[in-house]
Amino acid sequence: MKGDVLMTIERQVAKGVICGLAIAGLTVAAQAADLSEVVKAPPKLPDTLTWNGITLYGALDVGYAYSNNAAPIGNYFAGVNANVFASPPGRGPISTINTQGYSFVGLRIEEPLGYDWKAIGRIETGFDPLTGQINDGCKTLVDNNGKPNSQQTTSGDSNQCGGLTRQVWVGVSNKTYGQLQIGRNNSLAADSIWGFDPVVIADFSAILWGLGFTAGTGATETTRWNNSAKYVYTNDFLHAGVMFAQGQHQGSSLHGDSYAANFGFNWQGLYVDAVYTAERDAVRSGLFGVGGCGVAGTPSCGTLSVTGQNTDAWALMGKYAYDFTAGAKGAPLNRLTFYAGYQNITYSNPSDPLSIGDTTVGGYMFGAVNNTAYSFDHKRVGFAWIGAKYELGGWAVSAAYYRAMQGYYQGNATATPCSTNAHSYCSGSWETASLSAVYSFDKHWDVYGGVVWSKLNGGFSAGYDDPETTTFLTGVILRF
Repeated sequence: MKGDVLMTIERQVAKGVICGLAIAGLTVAAQAADLSEVVKAPPKLPDTLTWNGITLYGALDVGYAYSNNAAPIGNYFAGVNANVFASPPGRGPISTINTQGYSFVGLRIEEPLGYDWKAIGRIETGFDPLTGQINDGCKTLVDNNGKPNSQQTTSGDSNQCGGLTRQVWVGVSNKTYGQLQIGRNNSLAADSIWGFDPVVIADFSAILWGLGFTAGTGATETTRWNNSAKYVYTNDFLHAGVMFAQGQHQGSSLHGDSYAANFGFNWQGLYVDAVYTAERDAVRSGLFGVGGCGVAGTPSCGTLSVTGQNTDAWALMGKYAYDFTAGAKGAPLNRLTFYAGYQNITYSNPSDPLSIGDTTVGGYMFGAVNNTAYSFDHKRVGFAWIGAKYELGGWAVSAAYYRAMQGYYQGNATATPCSTNAHSYCSGSWETASLSAVYSFDKHWDVYGGVVWSKLNGGFSAGYDDPETTTFLTGVILRF
């Protein structure tokens, strides 16, 4: 009996891999109609795991990746850095079992209070299924402090630095009056921009991967706000939101009071959204180079090298969905959606300088602080994207192009205009393009595959020997 069960599991895994490879080969059109006859659907799961108004939910993502220019995977990071704009810079081909950082688990609370009011809440954390560790971007920086690039594993600043650092909030909701959430919330920029991304799998998207330019409006750690109150109102035609975070010097990525506002509408398949964000005394963390920590006269290698900054950002985005089966009852999904958006971010020095000894998310301490990165000039970055997604039955095929553009800014007293990779303040660009496909057996099981290409130019490529990479990805996601 036990042997039969193991054989069944092995067959299901084998079939999942075959399906993932088929998607990676982009044989969508040929196989869409008869995939269910070739690969049996995974076992059915309950629609929800709910008890007394508390729902357990999450996702588990495991797959395979090959990159022609990447670094080895660390213990606390989300798999291969599929984008060239990564730390450390890629130093050769990587072939590995992979996860994209999409794996998470949480509890959703929803309890009726009467008169259409509900008590709501969310507790959520991310984890790496390959190592069993809670997602901790700050730990990856600390682990690589003082090491040359040739000895570093993947690392990166993150809004997830151990513990329950995805979302933790409570609130109330009403269909007529809207929803109020208090605690650690996704930023309004995250809520808005993520909904206008043509790509549904993280590593194929520069929006989902490059949170410092999008959801974090200039600082990845501020994708989620501590000590925040968020109010959103939605009806059939429009939605609006406002958000406030009270800054604090310990355990937060925002040390100053910060604000955001959002407005959007939809009409006959057209969706338009705008969001404005003002972040004050935000934390952008990095690691120490060789000799920069752990020796006499330098900070401890268990601390972070931090830049303090204010950012002011606005974004305007839209999408148009055309349903080929509109009005046909019971017809399978057949929809084409076009996406476009633009975000503008202005960086300046913090209003209230950060201090050595202060901490960010996860309690990580600042060993060195730069509060004067923009003393001679403001830094301005534009981020634009276009793309399309075609959905047919259980298939979703996405193509997308993303481009970040930085103008020259005077980085120091003697800096002169430049567009080379000699300095990070030179003008430059970061490009990403991807083609991906997802097949959903049902609401719980997805298989995906595709390719992502990225390249750095000018100031964005400072410190990179080979500023271009191509990565192939395939995998399976279980949602519950």
